[in-house]
Amino acid sequence: MQILVLFALVGVFGLGAWLVLRSHRRVAAGEALILERGGAPTRVCFGGAWVVPLLHRAEVLDLSVRKVVVERRGRQGLSCRDGIRVDLRATFLVKVARREADVLRVAREVGCARANRLEEVQALLEERFACALGQSVSTFSFEELVADRSLFIDHVGIEVGDELLGFQMERMSLGRLEQTPLDQLDPTNVLDAQGIQKLTERASRLALEAGHEPVASPWDEPHAGSGEDERAVSEGERSN
Repeated sequence: MQILVLFALVGVFGLGAWLVLRSHRRVAAGEALILERGGAPTRVCFGGAWVVPLLHRAEVLDLSVRKVVVERRGRQGLSCRDGIRVDLRATFLVKVARREADVLRVAREVGCARANRLEEVQALLEERFACALGQSVSTFSFEELVADRSLFIDHVGIEVGDELLGFQMERMSLGRLEQTPLDQLDPTNVLDAQGIQKLTERASRLALEAGHEPVASPWDEPHAGSGEDERAVSEGERSN
């Protein structure tokens, strides 16, 4: 009888030890463990914690760097201060900082499941970055923009600020940055019309410096009656 009791105690002890070991949950260095327990404050753990089944609700948040790409081309290109439209492609590297406040904000406002999916992060932050790019481009002329990319990138960082739902911008890089093709511009758009005029003036100046004829705007219509004037001159020459 005593042996049976002893075996029972050993079994209970072993089961308890197994449950305790199973309850300890570890996360990788690039992750955070978020624990919720009834009405108690939510806890954030880095490294690992005891998770008791039926008592705790645990979620893992990925803290690794993610990439958000913003591209604007053609009619969706961004207008510089001088009206010249540009095509650009910018890549933003973002992550959730290894800080309790940032982790809790992302968990509450975004949710761990959404924040762990790259496509969701892209959808969440793309418009915010696009607005910052548009605001920044509008403060530079086209020549200033292409002359100093680093200054432009710094300006975008200031425009982005800290309002990224708990994420933080690690770095931004510019890939594509060039003038939008003229055939993609809309001459009825005030900014595009200004840009067309600016480009035409610049092309004419360069042509004159090179000893060529000034460049006319591709949207300039032929002078009314010019054909009739040419025919009248030809007929006058023949009559003489």
